[in-house]
Amino acid sequence: MTFDSLRPDLRHIGETAFTEVLSILLSLPATVRESPEQCDFPSARDCLTSSVLLAGHRLSGSVHLQLPVPFVAHAVSLLTGLHQDSPEAYNLKEDTSGEIANMVAGRVAAQLATYGYPCTLSTPSVTLGPEIPAENQSGMDHGKTNLFCDGHWLSIELICRYATS
Repeated sequence: MTFDSLRPDLRHIGETAFTEVLSILLSLPATVRESPEQCDFPSARDCLTSSVLLAGHRLSGSVHLQLPVPFVAHAVSLLTGLHQDSPEAYNLKEDTSGEIANMVAGRVAAQLATYGYPCTLSTPSVTLGPEIPAENQSGMDHGKTNLFCDGHWLSIELICRYATS
């Protein structure tokens, strides 16, 4: 069996990476929700979407996290001890969202490397609202997981294109 015949399970890789970061960084357990119908996501305007690009010789792709703003505010408070409503905490929301995405993407990259797809990470980008590309992109593999963590719905999506040679 060659590496080309082993395609990573992107959903499992994303789920594992995301739950590890939530557990280790924030000491928060997360529950996976199998069906999108089980999810009552906040409005897109109330979410930060953090994205990290993946680039390698045999792979290109991205990791996208969708985090509700109140969850990120809580994460800032857990990490810094600042009150969630303080101006200092407010200014750290985008940085915290980007750092969570960077840590998740690093774990994703490590797992992809075990399948023969080593890659490097871009600097995270953070936007308010949904910026996750549509799933119907030709030639792309997708893996999406919805999580419930500390009273908030979170989402991770991995998108990868593999080189054919």
